[in-house]
Amino acid sequence: MRVGIYPGLAEPTDGGSFTIVSELCRALASRVGQDRHEFVVLAPKRSFALQSACRGMSVLTLEDRVLPISTLGRIRQKATSLAHHAAGFDWAPNCAADRFLRANSIDMAWYSSVWSCLTLNIPYLTTVWDIQHRLQPFFPELSARREWDVRERLFSSVLRRAGLVVAGTEAGRDEIERFYGVPRERILILPHPTPQFLTHGGEDTPDLQGLTGEFLFYPAQFWPHKNHYGLIEALQLLRCDGVNISLVLTGSDKGNLAYVRDLITQRNLTHAVRILGFVTEGQLAWLYRHAFALTYVTYFGPENLPPLEAFAARCPVIASDVSGATEQLGDAALLVDPRRPKQIADAVKALHSDPVLRNCLVERGVARATRFTPDDFVSGIMKSLDDFEPIRKCWEFSGRKATEACADPSSRT
Repeated sequence: MRVGIYPGLAEPTDGGSFTIVSELCRALASRVGQDRHEFVVLAPKRSFALQSACRGMSVLTLEDRVLPISTLGRIRQKATSLAHHAAGFDWAPNCAADRFLRANSIDMAWYSSVWSCLTLNIPYLTTVWDIQHRLQPFFPELSARREWDVRERLFSSVLRRAGLVVAGTEAGRDEIERFYGVPRERILILPHPTPQFLTHGGEDTPDLQGLTGEFLFYPAQFWPHKNHYGLIEALQLLRCDGVNISLVLTGSDKGNLAYVRDLITQRNLTHAVRILGFVTEGQLAWLYRHAFALTYVTYFGPENLPPLEAFAARCPVIASDVSGATEQLGDAALLVDPRRPKQIADAVKALHSDPVLRNCLVERGVARATRFTPDDFVSGIMKSLDDFEPIRKCWEFSGRKATEACADPSSRT
């Protein structure tokens, strides 16, 4: 089959989602010519931050009419979407995407996430990173400005129509089946792979050498669900108990940074917390390798990438005991209730007072980090494509005219 891979409009400042997509692109690029299927990267015309990761692969450039990233394109897409929603349908077909993929003989699409889906009218597989809007809809990033409604319409349409849905854990598969009724046989479990940039060593980054003393590390975008509040409360408890440790925060501001800064000031912790914002890959590696521990206290699951990065960098992990955490992290991390700052503080104190426990977690983490690689993930996708190929051969596809759904808003997609 000729498979079109659309990694979305990923940017480095997107954090973990960019890291994992770039790792998978590199793994796929390293296999060019070795697999039975032909892979083509669908790249946006204006910006493609994953260009280096896809080096060596065939690339098709998506025009603005296919990806409505221009102002006019967004207006047209919104008008089409409103027309279809008024007719009672969740998904507004992207006719330009249909025509483009057909004209380039794409038999199947591989979307990096539900958000990257271009059209439902061509067989596709996609990955679900989380469906927290169903589990925790009260967070503002999941509910404000009709965000919940947008997510629900998108997930409902895309997941139910997918040829294959990829989840990282059994917990994730159960949630997809529970909330969207996708049959279990169409849900493939492929755990998050450990990013290879941390397993291959690397040099220290000079501009971070000013960080001295023991510090906790939390690499997380400044969203409310990342629970910087709970970590700051835990830090205050630690320092009141005589544990003289600081905290380093990295990540882009997603609207909650001002609130976090106010909390730090109110708790008189400005001397103990350093906010670095977005950092490079090399700086990230340095921070993991020099941190006393990773404190990943998010409310969201079922999988999170930073604990795997920390494992690879020999950094002990304290993580939230959310759905899927035990499945992903096993006994290589101390799991805490993110609602309980004292639990977070107690976990840090346990590592601080027990070097044997800390070293034990480090060794377990290293073993866990080698368990699943980007190439393993890609191999799992390849096997699923092989299994789907006989089904896909049942009909001719390339060069067909746009579906009725593109021509008639009242038609079902």
